[in-house]
Formats: sequence, structure tokens, C-alpha cells
Amino acid sequence: MEYMEPFWPALKRFHLNSVIAPVYWELIEPDEGRYDFAAMDELIFKAREHDMKLVLLWFASWKNAGSSYPPGWVRQDTRRFPRRQTREGENTNALSCFAEASWSADAKAFAATMKHLKEIDGTQHTVVAIQVQNEPGVRFMPRDFSPEANKHFGSKVPKQLTSFLEKNKSRLIPELETIWKKSGYETNGTWSEIFGDDANEIFMAWYIGSYIEKVTVAGKKEYELPMYANAWLEPNANAKPGDYPSGGPTARMVPIYQAAAPHIDFLAPDIYRADFDVVCDRYKRMDNPLFIPETRRGPNMAANVFYAVGEGALCFSPFGIDKWLNSPDTLALGKSYKMLSDLIPVITEYQGSGNMKGFLVPSGETRILEMGDYQLKVDAQKDRPIPAYGLIIAKSNDEFLAAGEGCAITFLSKSTAQPHAELLWAYELVFSNGQWIRQRRLNGDETGTGSNHNIQLQFWTGKPIVLTTKTFAYE
Repeated sequence: MEYMEPFWPALKRFHLNSVIAPVYWELIEPDEGRYDFAAMDELIFKAREHDMKLVLLWFASWKNAGSSYPPGWVRQDTRRFPRRQTREGENTNALSCFAEASWSADAKAFAATMKHLKEIDGTQHTVVAIQVQNEPGVRFMPRDFSPEANKHFGSKVPKQLTSFLEKNKSRLIPELETIWKKSGYETNGTWSEIFGDDANEIFMAWYIGSYIEKVTVAGKKEYELPMYANAWLEPNANAKPGDYPSGGPTARMVPIYQAAAPHIDFLAPDIYRADFDVVCDRYKRMDNPLFIPETRRGPNMAANVFYAVGEGALCFSPFGIDKWLNSPDTLALGKSYKMLSDLIPVITEYQGSGNMKGFLVPSGETRILEMGDYQLKVDAQKDRPIPAYGLIIAKSNDEFLAAGEGCAITFLSKSTAQPHAELLWAYELVFSNGQWIRQRRLNGDETGTGSNHNIQLQFWTGKPIVLTTKTFAYE
């Protein structure tokens, strides 16, 4: 808490409204059956003092695919709490997901933690969500090769999983559907017979997901909060399971986790890759809400947050922000947070409606968005160090609100009977006394160039702005 003390007011200055912070099994239950919640309580009280919300990370059986956060009485007893093993039968630094003693001890501690959390926060709701474990999976090998794991791998795939796949066959993500198709959509067989070369990863996803499910159910029985699992992603398309944590909730494993852990409310990507928008799009499939608990720092943060929120993200959290609060990147991110904070009422009104979209457009490139009665052509300014970015809300088929920077948005009619489009009016909005008000009326050079006046919104100001317009089409 002494470390955190100077950071709370700094975080507020950058317009954060929440903090994602870990709580440790090893500190909460230093001796079996003896609990100490002092550090967690202090974290909650400090968040309240600074009018912040919390998402707590349950660092327990696994953190970054290893097991460094279980208490010493767990880690030192490898007979009671067996480890994953290599092909050669050597123990690793991670608990095996096949040991009932391990998930039972984790679940018991988590249940005690959630019970205490309800007692101190059940009415004030400072804590709004819980992450169960952290970046689970198997590193440096495709699966656990312990005797218990080998026994399960040679057994038939559980009916619970094959029934889920059958029930959801028409909406399975393409990556998993392609894997299953190779076996002729077989539902009765071993992991290798049904999933072929991908059996190791799917096998681990099922059993790790099932382990997390048991812990989650125990916690939710005490206090029903949204709970999620997060993923260490494949670094590139050529990576093999084990290069990244095999069996973690990567995008193509989302259906496996949905089957194995139905009490997990969503699966979340930790995004440290350059293709930020691609990862976001992959995690929005099969009704999975988008939630980004970790992402890399850098100049693109201020742009990526607009895209994420425009695409419906519930959270956008750069990792370790306390380490670089005074960097130029964080200053830019703070400006984005400020504008998005002011836009939250309208964002939440349209979130999930299908009438809000985010965009990231590399310098000099174009994207086409379909919204209302129009195509919106987003042209990014040339020679930009970061992509043009923003979000657009269709308040109706012909009225739009847009926020962003570094681009022009041209409105094109989709009607063959009325192929021409113009802006009926356009305004720049400013936030004053808790509401957005119209300031400048825009027209002429401000809404187009040359002979194409009054057809586009322009975001050339070097900082994010908010514009609103009503459009019409004609013959």
C-alpha cells in the first residue's frame, strides 16, 4: 500500500476510472485454513477513497502458465499437489490440472476470499469483476505428460464437450470447425481420433477450463460477480502450442472454454501483438464480450482505446501503467480517456446495439464501414506515426456522432434510387457542465474539398474531437 500511495491521485489525473490489481493466494492463506485479507481490504478502501473501481486478479494455481503464487504449503508438497510433467516424467514448476487436491484447495481459498469480499463490499460494489487465474496453459511443451494426464488423453472425449460442439456446430468459429471437420465431425473417440494434430491443445484447454470452472463455481456460490479468464496469445501464425501456453483461452479455444467453464462470463485477450484490431475481432465471436485486461504500452494506446470502446469493449487496460505515468504515450492516453469518459453515457446507450463501431486505419489507407443508410469511407491522413482512429455511433439511419483524430469520413448513399448524399448539418461538440453542446457549425471547406463540399466529417486537428451530423440522400 505504501508503494501505491502516490499513484492513486496520478491515476485519477489521467482519467482512469478503475484499477486492475492482483490478490495472492500465498498471502491470503499463508498457512492452510488460516486467512489474512488485510492487504485486499486496504486495496479496496484506498480505491473507494479515490473514487475508483477495482477488478481483482486471483493469482492462485497459475500465473503466466506457472505456479509461483500458491502458498508454500502447496508448492512444497508435490505428492499431495502433483506437478505437470515432461515426456520424460520430470516435474515442472506448474501444478497439474488433473489433481483434485489442487483445485479443491484453490477453490476453498477462493470461496473464503469471495465470502469476505461480499461482507466488506457487497453493498458498495467497489470490486466489479474477478479474473480467475492468470494466463493459464502449458509452456515449453504441448501438454501435460504426467501419468494421470496420459490416462485421460487416451480416453474418449467427454460427452459434455462433443454435445456442445454438436449443439453449436452452425456457429462454431472457423478455426475450430475446420479442425473438427477433418475427423468427419466425429463425436465418439479419443482426443487424437476426433481432433488429430490439434488434440494436445484442445485436451489441455478442456481440462484447464474444467479446473477453472470448479474454482469459479466455488467463488460464485459465496458472491456472484462477473468472472473471466485471460489469455497469453500466440505471438504469430507459425507459433506452436507450448511456444505460448497450450490450453489457454486463446481465440480458437473460446468454444472449448465455453463448454468446459460455463460459469466463466467471458474470455479476455492480453494483447501485446501489433494486429490489435484483428485480436479484438476474434474475441467478439460466439457471443463473447470484449474485455482487454492487458495490452502493450506505446504510442498506439491512445488510438487503440477508441477502437476497442467503439467495438463494445467493457475494459481497456494498458499493463503496468504505474511504471510510466509521465511518458508522452500516457499523456496522450489520458486525453483519450478524458474524452471517452465524457462520452460514456452515449457509449453505454448504444453499446451492444450494433449501431456503434470503432476504426483503426493505417496512415494513407481507407476503410469502409456500413452504418444506417450509408457507407462511411474513412480515409486516414498520410504520414501519420500512428493509425487514424475513432468511433462512430449511428443514432438513427441518418444521424451520426463520431469521435476521433487523423481522418476524414465521407458519407456515401447505399440507395440506387437516391445515389447522392450530403450533410444536412454538422457541428463540433464540446463538453461543458456535464453535457455535450453544439459549438461550431461546420460547412464548406470544413465538410469537404473542391467540388465535394458538405459530404464529409474532417478530423485533422491533431487531437481527438467530437462531431455530429445529420445526412440525407437524393436522386
